[in-house]
Amino acid sequence: MTHLTRDVLIKTIVATEMQTNDGEDYTKQLKETKHKWEHASSEELCKKYNQIQKANITVEILAP
Repeated sequence: MTHLTRDVLIKTIVATEMQTNDGEDYTKQLKETKHKWEHASSEELCKKYNQIQKANITVEILAP
């Protein structure tokens, strides 16, 4: 299994959210979505990742 880091969580969340983009202003939407999640707390990232992946990760198991 991949070592889970904030970066891995962010990429997974952004990729999932961008799947619903209809192609309009894709680059702008990608930047905004990435910026939003880069500034989210680790707890928020874990919560969203758990929803997407149906997992149960916690901040404590994130690799530095």
